[in-house]
Amino acid sequence: MRLPFLGSVVPPHVFCLLDEGVTYARVRPGSPAGFEESRSFRYPSGPFAPGAPVRVTREALSEAVRAARALSGGKLARASVVYPDAWARILPVELETMPTDDDAGREMVSWKLKKLLPAGTGDMALVWRTMPVVSDEKRVLVAAAPRETMESIESAFDELGVRVGYLAPASLALLEGLAPVLSAGGGKDFGLLHRSAGGTTFFIVRDRDAIFFRQRPADDDDPEREARLSLSYYAEKLKGPGLSAVYVHDELPGRPLEKVAAFPVAPVPLSSRVLDADPDFDARVASQPELMAGFAAVVGSR
Repeated sequence: MRLPFLGSVVPPHVFCLLDEGVTYARVRPGSPAGFEESRSFRYPSGPFAPGAPVRVTREALSEAVRAARALSGGKLARASVVYPDAWARILPVELETMPTDDDAGREMVSWKLKKLLPAGTGDMALVWRTMPVVSDEKRVLVAAAPRETMESIESAFDELGVRVGYLAPASLALLEGLAPVLSAGGGKDFGLLHRSAGGTTFFIVRDRDAIFFRQRPADDDDPEREARLSLSYYAEKLKGPGLSAVYVHDELPGRPLEKVAAFPVAPVPLSSRVLDADPDFDARVASQPELMAGFAAVVGSR
C-alpha cells in the first residue's frame, strides 16, 4: 500500500480489483466529475478461491491493461488500484504514543497489530493514518494486508508496464477520497457507511478525519444493531455532538441501508447530486458499484 502520487500528476486511470475480475475506469475530475470510460473483465483462470491467499498475476490483469491502454490512446503508465476490504484487515489501534512516520513508528504499529490479530496471520504490509485525539485514547487507523498479496499486485502491474501509485482497500479509498468533498464547508460530524460482499464499514468523520471506525463481516451484518452500538460509543466515549448527515454506498441489493432507522438523520446514498458528478455517473455505479471507490481514489488524490 503506497501513498498517492503528488496531486498535480495523479493519473486518471484506476483499476478496481475484485474476487472474480477487474474493472478499469478513466476518471474525469472537475465539475461535473465523471467517468470517461469503464470496462469490466473476468480473470481468465476464474475467481480467486475463497479463503486462500490472493496472488494476482500478470495473466489475470493483461486483458484489462491492454484494453485500458487502447482506450487511452496508449497513455497508460501509472494508475491507482483499489481492492476489496476482505483482502485486508482494517482496524483502529490504540497506542501509548503516536507513531512517527519512520521505521521506528512502523515497528511500533506492527508490534501492537501482531497482538491484536490471530496467531499465524503471517507477514503483513501495513499503512496507518493518525486518528484525532477526541478522548484519552491515542489511536491510528491501520490497514494490514498479506505482504504476498500486495507485492503480487504491484509486480503484476509492473510487468505490464504500469506503475502503481496508490493501493488501498475500497473503504479507505472512499474515506480518503470523499471526506474532503462531503465535509466541505460543513464543520460538523458525519457518517460514511459502506457495504460490500466482504462486510460493512462505518466511519464517523470530523474535519476530514475518521474519529470512529467499525467493521463487521458479511455473516454478522445487522445494520440496525451496528448503528445503535456505533452511535452509543460515539456519544458516550467520544462525547460526539451528533451527526449532521450519514452517507451510504451500498454494493448489495435487498436491504437498503438508507432505511436504517437507528440513525438520527435519514441516510443519503452517494450519488451524482451529492458528489457534483455528471448524469451518467449514477448509471455506471449502479451497474459497477466498485467504481465508487475507484472514483474516490482518483479525485481524492488530486
